[in-house]
Amino acid sequence: MIRPLEYCENLAHVRSSIDTIDYRILELIALRKQYVIKAAEFKTNSEEVKAEERVNQLLKDRRQLATDFGLQETFVQNLFTDIVNYFINEELNIFDEQQSISNR
Repeated sequence: MIRPLEYCENLAHVRSSIDTIDYRILELIALRKQYVIKAAEFKTNSEEVKAEERVNQLLKDRRQLATDFGLQETFVQNLFTDIVNYFINEELNIFDEQQSISNR
């Protein structure tokens, strides 16, 4: 459970809330993976998978969100660069597997 800050009466309350937040973050990253897998179905070549313009716009948008949320832009950009690169590699692997199956 995420306890509202005003009801955190000790360190255990704070840590429990942080653990729940981390769980939810990972749950959302796992959900993001499912969307990446679905996106791979619609792409026809590796350039579409890499989607450089999309990635650049996504990172720009995330930097703005960082500012909106009072976070450091470089932290958020680095975080999303890692996330995006990880999933691009995953999607490329999926795409390659799909291509090898269809070429049989």
